[in-house]
Amino acid sequence: MKINRWIVVLLGVVALATSVAALCRACDRRVVESECSEVYRRYKDRDDLSVAFVKDYRIGDSIIVDVTTITAKDSASWEQLLREMNVNEIIIRKQSALMQKGLRGFHMYYCAKNHPDVRVIPNEKTDCSFVVSSPADRALYMFDIECKEQSQAILYEKIKEIIQKKQK
Repeated sequence: MKINRWIVVLLGVVALATSVAALCRACDRRVVESECSEVYRRYKDRDDLSVAFVKDYRIGDSIIVDVTTITAKDSASWEQLLREMNVNEIIIRKQSALMQKGLRGFHMYYCAKNHPDVRVIPNEKTDCSFVVSSPADRALYMFDIECKEQSQAILYEKIKEIIQKKQK
């Protein structure tokens, strides 16, 4: 009986170790730099910005997009980043006023894929990026979309996120 017990324990340990290894492998979603967006590679080395890339980010149940985020470390860097993205000066001033009042808001636009400074008007089937800027977070979120419907789902999720942060 003791031998059977040791075999069961050994098999249990092996099964547990295999499960843990499989779980770690499934959760480890590192992306090599060559798979990152061109925007990520362009801004990643700047000291005044924090840049991240998320491959296959899930929005709701059915939308998966790649996202590049650029976060400015201070308000001066934020305004400079907005100017680099060709954001209108009126919008920059309005976003600064929102931040000073402690209010949350956002600005959004469509741009050419990997060129957040080039505005586009998307058609039904498009290969562009949907950019959402959040002055309170000093962050730009660039979602690589394939159609306009994806941007509507993204906008819905970002509005929910902004409202939840505002209530905290």
